[in-house]
Amino acid sequence: MEAVDRFYRLYSKYLESYDSDSLFNLLNSLHSLGDKLKTDNDIDLLKLDEFVTLKTIRNHLHHQTKMRNIFTTIPVDKISGIHTDMVFMCLLYTSDINDSIEEVSNKYRSETKDIINNTVHFYGDVVNISHVIFNMAARLMVLLDKNNIVGISKGYLENYKCMMFDINNGHSITVSGKIYSNIGNVGTIDEILLNTLKSNK
Repeated sequence: MEAVDRFYRLYSKYLESYDSDSLFNLLNSLHSLGDKLKTDNDIDLLKLDEFVTLKTIRNHLHHQTKMRNIFTTIPVDKISGIHTDMVFMCLLYTSDINDSIEEVSNKYRSETKDIINNTVHFYGDVVNISHVIFNMAARLMVLLDKNNIVGISKGYLENYKCMMFDINNGHSITVSGKIYSNIGNVGTIDEILLNTLKSNK
């Protein structure tokens, strides 16, 4: 399926560049893939909390003219004083998450808020969603495999190979994405991430 290939092609590109443009393209392709799977295969990605979260954020970003003012993507090794199970972080302000939720229709707002609050990680005024993107790609791959939907692109095949390796070797295909402070670190995680977000605007 071309929509599947496009998503994993853009996902691989995002993992290589970690910039806001590649992220926005990835979120748009996920949005389109969700529509395609629902129409052609009766598969509802809204059953995945990661999809609900990213779709809500994407819909908010769709109306923003300067996406770089929303997101900061940065390798973890560029930030001293913290560690996590991800090699990069994708940070945005908590206020942008709240704005995203407020734009959801009244009928679904409360449910969407609960899903997002349980999916992303909050650190005061900052939210990290790098694990949401990673876990979305992993859970989607499992869902596609279960429904015999395949891709042929390099991005798809590489991600499928990684997933099967983890499964066959008893490894988790998802990550926690939680950020921890190093021993003896000066300053809280909240402060470190807020300063990182501010300094990269």
